[in-house]
Parts: sequence; structure tokens; C-alpha cells
Amino acid sequence: MKVITKDELASLIDVDKLRSMVSGAGSLVKTRTRFLAKTEKEKSDMKKLVKAILIIIGICAVIGGAAYALYRYFTPDYDDEFDDDFDDAFDDDDDDLFADDK
Repeated sequence: MKVITKDELASLIDVDKLRSMVSGAGSLVKTRTRFLAKTEKEKSDMKKLVKAILIIIGICAVIGGAAYALYRYFTPDYDDEFDDDFDDAFDDDDDDLFADDK
């Protein structure tokens, strides 16, 4: 069995290459961290956008509902007068029909 000396071992292992591999792994972690931070920022921006759109839709619905309620409150109801006229005319016809039967 052959004993390997420190110099022989150093020649077999390229220290610079080993350092670059270790630093490369560290830069990979940094890149991943930056990517995740960017993704989180995009998600929070998207949440803010959706929230703003829903708020605008809600405000429009409230304004529309209030406008409709005011319209219904201030507009006269002509349906009651029409129904009364129709009922009176219908009742008059019934009275004439029963008058002939006597």
C-alpha cells in the first residue's frame, strides 16, 4: 500500500477548482434567494392589483344601487293607476253579463 504525501494529494485535487465549486454552490443559493424574493414581490403586486380591482367594482356597485334606489323612490308609480282602470273596466263588463241573466 502506497502512502500519499500532502504534495501528491494537493496535485491530485485542484484547490482552485474546489473553491470555485464551493463558491458556485453559494452563488446558486444567492440566485435562488433573489428569484424567490422577486417571485414574492410579484405575488404581492398581483394581490394589490386584484384588491384594487375588486374595490373599484364594489364602489361601482354601491353607486349603481344607490342611483337605482333614488330613481325608484322619486319615480311615480303608474302601475297602480293602470290596474285600477283595468279592474273598473273589467267589473263593468261583468255587471252587464249578469244583468242579462235576470
